[in-house]
Amino acid sequence: MITVLGIIGSKKGQYSLVRLIQDVKKEPTNTPLHILIASPGGDGELAFNMHDYLRSLNRQIITECKTECASAASVLFLSGDKRIAGCPIMIHNPWTSVQGDSTQLQEATDWIAKFEKRCEKFYAQKTGLDEQTVSNLMDKETYIAPTQAVSLGFATEAKQIAMALIHKPNNNSKTKKMAKNKKGESKLQKILALLLGEDLEANMLELTAANGDIVVIDREEGEPQVGDTASPDGSHVMPDGSTIVVADGVITEIIPAEESANEELEQLRAENAQLKEQLASLKATAKSVEEINQLNAIKIAGGTEWLAQHCSHYKPATRKAAMTGKTKESNTREGRTAKRLAELKAKQAGQN
Repeated sequence: MITVLGIIGSKKGQYSLVRLIQDVKKEPTNTPLHILIASPGGDGELAFNMHDYLRSLNRQIITECKTECASAASVLFLSGDKRIAGCPIMIHNPWTSVQGDSTQLQEATDWIAKFEKRCEKFYAQKTGLDEQTVSNLMDKETYIAPTQAVSLGFATEAKQIAMALIHKPNNNSKTKKMAKNKKGESKLQKILALLLGEDLEANMLELTAANGDIVVIDREEGEPQVGDTASPDGSHVMPDGSTIVVADGVITEIIPAEESANEELEQLRAENAQLKEQLASLKATAKSVEEINQLNAIKIAGGTEWLAQHCSHYKPATRKAAMTGKTKESNTREGRTAKRLAELKAKQAGQN
């Protein structure tokens, strides 16, 4: 048996293609090649090279994952004719870190986009799933339990793993009571069993949500109930419109379809009212097209400073001032008239 342990890569201490070739040469040629994988992933390109090398041997390949099989390790796992899932298999969108100028960053972006499509096509061909479904699973960085891996085509069989938990002595009866459920199984055991896709005393109930997510519930039959152990956490809308809410590995609420629809309607109404308020506020402060054109023209000409220099500073006389001036003129005219009349009267008196 060949054991692929740790990160897949070419650096010191990592599992490389050279090491895989060396390990294969040590194995008997007349028996199936059994590869045990316990890896968090690593170099995706290298994992594809390992896959292609194993497939070129024209030998029966058995791959088995244990403890961890994530990212690039899932590519190596899929090289097997017989694939035994003994732990969750994680797939996600490829990622990388890069430094450089805009050209180098664009080259990295183009490369990783092509590599993502390559992974989608690879997983689809190996499992029989369509590429869009695979893309959705990769987008969500999905952990696929062993039983789910079989149903989705990633594995050919799921392996039951015996679990041993070590508990420190505890004399606090209240703590012990909280740690046990009705069947006497600890919550930690339940969660680990869900992650590994195993059954403790009963089969797990698997439900498919409206968006395609799989919800695993610790229930052999019947309808899900509040308090059932379940995975993953979150609010899961079912095809019938109901919503199952899972928090900390337990169903905390099941919202019927009608209630769920009413809550959604109320939320939409609140959002609509908020949008109306924002629209009214924008209308109140909005400027007309003519005002905007005038402001743009002033801005182009030089702004408010230019406007202050070129606008007229003329101030017309007030009505009061105009009337005062007129009265003064009238008084002057009347004074000259009176003086002339006095002269004429004096001249007439002298003639007499």
